[in-house]
Amino acid sequence: MYASGSALLADATASGDRPRRFGQQIALGTIAGFASVWIAGMLAEPIGNALGAPPASLLVLRALVALGGIVAALSALPVLFVRAVAVPRGALDAPVRRALMLRFALVEGIFGFGAGSFLPFVNLFFADRFGLAFGAIGLAMGVIAVGGSLGALLHGVHVAPRLGQLRGVVLVQLLSIPFMLAAAVAPVAAVAVGVLAARAGLMYGSAATYRAFVLSSFSPAERAGASALLTIAWSGPAALGSFLSGGVRGALGDAGWTVNLVTLAVAYVVAASMSLVFFGRHEPRGDEVPDTAVAAGPHSPA
Repeated sequence: MYASGSALLADATASGDRPRRFGQQIALGTIAGFASVWIAGMLAEPIGNALGAPPASLLVLRALVALGGIVAALSALPVLFVRAVAVPRGALDAPVRRALMLRFALVEGIFGFGAGSFLPFVNLFFADRFGLAFGAIGLAMGVIAVGGSLGALLHGVHVAPRLGQLRGVVLVQLLSIPFMLAAAVAPVAAVAVGVLAARAGLMYGSAATYRAFVLSSFSPAERAGASALLTIAWSGPAALGSFLSGGVRGALGDAGWTVNLVTLAVAYVVAASMSLVFFGRHEPRGDEVPDTAVAAGPHSPA
């Protein structure tokens, strides 16, 4: 669904408008994700009262998960009212397509490994390192979500049009590195929340523009497949990063969090640098592929 949805949004927007639209998509998704967690927390007590069980009981948790499943199912209904976008049948020349896919996949894999090393465990980071209670952790996650949403909205409007998509992405990614490292040495939770919110704003903004850059590099007929393959390329290393990061924390204790954050920063530096090397001269021209297959010449951008 994620792959098809991204492809649908790309097909329904003009190339120059995609960074802004993807930013809006990411911002709405981030805020909705935080709101759902907050609402679930608010519903725990009344649902527990209705079921005659404590709010923290397994029965209440199952009820909340079931309610979330119902909402998720209902969210598919509006898709039925989305007008289908005509997708031309043309495709990039196979060698060009494979070369693009391999390079994008390598970058995605490195980003995924770095992200998996820390980002799934941000709530545990605040609990373990700073001893925050559930309510304070929820507030911290909310601030970070708002920071990410603002970044996603602003990058496509103010950064990408001025610097270009790739340079705007790489610059912002590199600017996020000091904030990751600052979180590793933050003396108090408030500082950690602030720098992680800044990191989220920068990276969520770059993610919106980068997604537009990637999908604009493939023809409309290829975008859903490219999005699915690149999601797999990100998810596999992310799972490995999560697994290894747990072992690091188990072996090093609190110092493991610092190692996790440094791993995240190093991975982002490597991936951003590779993006510049791989795509510094690349111009996304997937929208220019006509209805019939194109045989790309030796000077076709890749």
